[in-house]
Amino acid sequence: MEDNSNELEPVPRPAVAASTETLRVGPFPIKWVVLFLLVFQNAATTMLVQRTRRPRLDGSPLYLAGAAVLVSELFKLPACLALITRDEGSIRGMAREVQRKVFGRWKDTLRMGVPALCYGLQNILFFVALSNLSATSYQLWSQSKTLFTAFFFVRILGQVLRVRQWLALALLTAGVGLVQLAESPAAPAAAAKAAAAKAAAAKATAAAAGGGAASLASATTGVVWVGVSAVLASCMLSGFANIYLEKVIKEAECEVDDSCEAEGASQRSMSLWVRNVQLSLFSVPQAATLLLLNSASRASIMSNGLFAGFTPAVWLVTALTAAGGLLIAAVVKFADNVLKTYATAVSILVTASVTAFLTGVAPSVGFLQGMVLVISSMLLFNVGPPSNTPKQESKGKA
Repeated sequence: MEDNSNELEPVPRPAVAASTETLRVGPFPIKWVVLFLLVFQNAATTMLVQRTRRPRLDGSPLYLAGAAVLVSELFKLPACLALITRDEGSIRGMAREVQRKVFGRWKDTLRMGVPALCYGLQNILFFVALSNLSATSYQLWSQSKTLFTAFFFVRILGQVLRVRQWLALALLTAGVGLVQLAESPAAPAAAAKAAAAKAAAAKATAAAAGGGAASLASATTGVVWVGVSAVLASCMLSGFANIYLEKVIKEAECEVDDSCEAEGASQRSMSLWVRNVQLSLFSVPQAATLLLLNSASRASIMSNGLFAGFTPAVWLVTALTAAGGLLIAAVVKFADNVLKTYATAVSILVTASVTAFLTGVAPSVGFLQGMVLVISSMLLFNVGPPSNTPKQESKGKA
């Protein structure tokens, strides 16, 4: 399942099993390896997409965001099947597991169509947002998904947020507001002129060198309100999909005991890799459909082909995007949400630092203040005792 930044984990997760704690990659515990990879994936994907979505100086066509999403989904499905094969010990075991869990439980699989559609739209909006926002600004705005997830958390799961979590949401709102003000077109004229001068100089330098680094060094040339709208819509879809998926998984897989909220026979929990296969059954055709429904995309495919504009950097983007969903699943399995929150905070700092170094433009004071508030809200929301238990009238009803 796809995700590019911090997610709210509404239901307290079970403690990591002792056997998981002993797993290591070389001298390092596996949970720290997974978290490091998540930091790298978050930062690298955001910066690469922001770079590759800039118009090219030679006038060659830009790759289609829908095509990148489709390729990413096509990468993810065989990767999940390979991971199931590893867990089951053979291809035959993988086939049995997929037959039993994906096709045998077809009603459960059908319910995956809703989050799959949400994640597919979210992935397309990811490219739209980064076509119009800086990499760091996107990462900060994307934390707004916590606001939407909290809303659906309360409305759909019937759970209660603690006072510190409401305070965290207020800090988050203030933080993204400061970021917006810092990137507003109404910023001081001197700053705008400085940015324009740097962009012009970078463009001239890149043109003299063959146009190789223009998009990396230039300032954001997109429309800020379009980027903000795209990232907010993406956050809303992500928040709803996460909570919907949480509810579906809980109802489908809980064992019948005093704490169970769904009725039915006890059954082996479905692995995250199988869940991703369920999602892929919908996300792949949905990505293809969304791509073909767009008249501009159809015209571009007819004129230039599906993979027009796919440079090595774009292929890397699709691979990193596919890896992101698998890394999120690995974090859920080997680590916990608190560590995942720290990983997201570190990825934001890495993105801001690398972007400032490559462009030579230091973030404004307002932007830095907004970043501090956003990161503080993430830590405040996720660090500490879990949320209250769901409000229930009777067993099985939230």
